[in-house]
Amino acid sequence: MPRIRKEKLNRNHRREDFDCGVEELNTFIQRTARRQGERHLVRTTVLVHADQPANILAYYSTSPCEIIAPPGVRAWKNYPHAVPFLRMARLAVDLDAQGQGFGELALLSAIDDAATISRQFTAIGGLVVDAKDQQAADFYAQYSFLRIEEGGLQRFLAIRDCISLNG
Repeated sequence: MPRIRKEKLNRNHRREDFDCGVEELNTFIQRTARRQGERHLVRTTVLVHADQPANILAYYSTSPCEIIAPPGVRAWKNYPHAVPFLRMARLAVDLDAQGQGFGELALLSAIDDAATISRQFTAIGGLVVDAKDQQAADFYAQYSFLRIEEGGLQRFLAIRDCISLNG
């Protein structure tokens, strides 16, 4: 596999060429992501080949959020406030790169971001993901993400698990 780099989305990336097969995710990266990043609302991180850094293989977007402690999480039992988390609202892989492990690589990168934030900047409860459908929710479950509420598509990974996966 070629060397892959993780970069913050910038003007040099060829957003208009990205196509993951989902119009909403394509529109976000092509028209909205960079502007929201400049406004410090959402950070979009892209994965690129080191020798072709303008071409986006995959991307994910994150922002801070708070959630009420999910039932059954002993660490937050009786905690009276919402818990701060890093939210990954979008994850997409270009059609030409699908099936090559870039979705997993993007997810592991977001988990690394949560671990880094917790270790270096501020305490957070972990990483929350907004699964677009049940298939995506099942993908996150493979990485020990837990359901936030019964029947919902949001999942979370506690910070201790983010740190242990991060090494």
